[in-house]
Amino acid sequence: MPHSATSMAKAPVRWPFRRRDVFYSVTDDSDRRAVIHSLPGILVWPVLMMVLAYAFQFAILSTWSWLGGFDLPVHPVTASFAALVGGYACFALVMWHTLKQSGIHRGVFAIFPLRMSDLGAAALILVFMITIGGRLTLILHEYAMADPSLTLSGGARPEDISNVDDFALSGAAVWAIIALTLVAAPIVEEVLFRGWMLPMMMARGVPAVFAIILSAAAFGLLHISQGLMVMISTTILGLALGLARVMTGRVAAPVLGHVANNAWAVFAVPALMQQFQG
Repeated sequence: MPHSATSMAKAPVRWPFRRRDVFYSVTDDSDRRAVIHSLPGILVWPVLMMVLAYAFQFAILSTWSWLGGFDLPVHPVTASFAALVGGYACFALVMWHTLKQSGIHRGVFAIFPLRMSDLGAAALILVFMITIGGRLTLILHEYAMADPSLTLSGGARPEDISNVDDFALSGAAVWAIIALTLVAAPIVEEVLFRGWMLPMMMARGVPAVFAIILSAAAFGLLHISQGLMVMISTTILGLALGLARVMTGRVAAPVLGHVANNAWAVFAVPALMQQFQG
């Protein structure tokens, strides 16, 4: 029995990542186990991100109100977006510091595109969302609206097509919109859901397909406060981003795809809607 226990303890850790994946280079069994046994973080990390985001919002908006509120030259939505950027940045620093202790931080934060495949995958993600993802979102939304009381987020008014134009028409400064939707949110959310959560589940033996689905579902639930339409759209987007992460082996392509999708949704779609309405 002791011999059997010793053999099990020394058995190499199963590692499902292919050579092109950044986690393939994690060769030390202790580092691999650090990834595998970080499962409780599947709840802790997303909750921490939301807590920090709301805490920064509360602090900044309280300060804005105390300093004079609407008498200030800063719009409240600008202050709110800036607070979210600060909360996301704080979360990224905490996550980097924590994962650095086990040496897996570089793989999780591999956000810089180093190959043409990263750019190609990002372009395909945008094409998919414009041609298929958007239409599928509308179909699923209409299906859910057959009985809005059955939906997790309570549905939405039938006349509501999307709330993506809320950002462009919110009154926030352009720099705040860009900082939140094209920098902070794409980087931090992709690091969390595709840089860490997805490969963590794969390391625990979850098939890649299910890891993609589960991380996409978690990504969609993160946006539940923005309404049913956005929750459906981000879940579908999460599926494409997860596939890109598995195929390219890095989180750079999902980050770029997320940026491209947000740029389309926040800036291009409202402009097109105004043009057609005009």
